[in-house]
Amino acid sequence: NGLKNNKATFIYASPFHYYMLAHTDMFSPNLLSDIRMAVSTATKLPDENAGAFYEKFGLELSQAYGIIEIGLPFINRSQDKTKRGSVGKILPDYEIKIINASGEGIGEVCIRGKGMFEAYFSPWKTRNDLLQDGWFNTGDLGKLDKDGFLFLTGRTNNVINFCGMKIFPYEVESVINQYPAVKESLVYGVPHSRYGQLPCAKLVLREGGGTDFNGRYVGKFCYKHLAPHKVPKKFYCVPHLDKTPSGKLKRK
Repeated sequence: NGLKNNKATFIYASPFHYYMLAHTDMFSPNLLSDIRMAVSTATKLPDENAGAFYEKFGLELSQAYGIIEIGLPFINRSQDKTKRGSVGKILPDYEIKIINASGEGIGEVCIRGKGMFEAYFSPWKTRNDLLQDGWFNTGDLGKLDKDGFLFLTGRTNNVINFCGMKIFPYEVESVINQYPAVKESLVYGVPHSRYGQLPCAKLVLREGGGTDFNGRYVGKFCYKHLAPHKVPKKFYCVPHLDKTPSGKLKRK
């Protein structure tokens, strides 16, 4: 109702809300005619959602990267379709570095700049106790492309260690979600005595996906787009995936 009754020029919402705007008939394409900027935050913006929103409203979503301890150091305002999935370049007054990077350039995202938090309340730890030369380790994993755009790939505590090789769930999920019968997926590691962790995946099928769906077909699809060790070894079809109120997948 707020969008209908007020000539808003700015929206700040989660990918779930943009999905509803793009896929619900009650919202007409001219509803957002006054909007100059629409920021997506809280969780990763799927390319499919960004594309559907643009096709309906003619507006490219700006994915942002907000961090409680820092603020909002990234907003992708490029309007470049090839940069969908990126949170953009780091904003002025901030610096970024990627540490412990893999051969693919994926590593831990560290940020330094103005406006850092003062302390954690419980247990009490000051900023000086936690930062190293002013750098804050976000706990997120990501990589920078040649233009300086940051692409987030997951959290350090969600990395799957299979036979000593790192697997980033977001990377695998982005491939699985391209399979026509799959609506969304969750990739996770299961403890294994021989391999360390075994990569597995839960799949939510699109309507009409069929109850006799065979995960092996998804596996074959993944082998075409991923290194063999990254392909989940087991697939399970589930009716839904648990999420937080903000729409993030519950990975634990």
